[in-house]
Amino acid sequence: ETGESLPYASIYVGEGRGTLTNIEGEYRMSVSEQDVLTISYVGYEKRKIKASEVAKVVRLKPFKRQLREVVVKPIDEMDILKQVIKNLKNDFSKHKTDRQAYFLRTLMKNRRDSYLIESLMAWNSAVNLREDETFSGIYGINSEGNASSLDLRLTNIHRMVEIGAHTFKSKYWEAAIKPLNSLQTIKKYYNVESQILVGDEGEMLYRFSFHWNEKHTKTLGNRRYLIGDIYVDAKTLRLLRFDGEVGNAYQTAFLSRQPSTIKFHIGYNYSRDFAAVENIAIQGGNKSLNYRLLLFGIQADSLVQTGGGFVGGNIIDALSNAGYDSELWKKYDLIKRTEEEQRIAFGEKLE
Repeated sequence: ETGESLPYASIYVGEGRGTLTNIEGEYRMSVSEQDVLTISYVGYEKRKIKASEVAKVVRLKPFKRQLREVVVKPIDEMDILKQVIKNLKNDFSKHKTDRQAYFLRTLMKNRRDSYLIESLMAWNSAVNLREDETFSGIYGINSEGNASSLDLRLTNIHRMVEIGAHTFKSKYWEAAIKPLNSLQTIKKYYNVESQILVGDEGEMLYRFSFHWNEKHTKTLGNRRYLIGDIYVDAKTLRLLRFDGEVGNAYQTAFLSRQPSTIKFHIGYNYSRDFAAVENIAIQGGNKSLNYRLLLFGIQADSLVQTGGGFVGGNIIDALSNAGYDSELWKKYDLIKRTEEEQRIAFGEKLE
């Protein structure tokens, strides 16, 4: 209702058929006129619209912030966060090997070239992503020179999607300080603010804003830390969404270590009764390289059950070994490309 686009809103038509809006709030989906689209974004009122009645612009109404004066029972932030952390640990313990298929799009740009990578992958999905497997994909290069100026075989950028408010078995993020590591971590490293958000039908969310305690900055060394807003279902005390950024972030590009910005969005799904990663968006960069990653869960049980994808290595070797399966790609509605992404893509694949 503010007029701003909502990137990464979820759009579904029945079980297992869905997509995300891209960074510009746009989407593409193959539906019939009789289908009903469900459009949702944590912290906003969900909308159901018949496909034949979808307008060019669809507006979502944000939840209202509840004033503390009207709260009957004051919330105890630490008690709630303690249970949220416990729920995440239980979900991982019971579902650590449950896998999910995903579509991953990666855009990278340096001063001269642009790179677009699209892949179908599977990961262990409880709480955070782990143990990736690549089944099919493509990559394109839009270069102003005679040759690419970035060796994609030296990048492990797809590991960034292992990010989370609490992570398990992620070498990329294991050393980072994360808001839901433990209560001790929260008390030591963060200043926390909380709000209650209420929907028109009485749905209630807790929003916890985690701010970095600056007194620890000098002792960080190379450790990164995550800050931002965490959304929790007030009834189940389950984590729904985490929007934030990474502090003290550095990235190695062209053999030099440079300060970088990293901002992210993570959405979680409980259709299998545990905190499964549903979608992730990451934007970041430095003076040498800018990038954007967008990941979305897809219904592809046959891939997850049969396995056989390429495991390990960098993303380009994974794609080269997995190959491109045009029939496989036709089965899925992909997230709409932005104009920039479309320019970098090539051939008839994934139009």
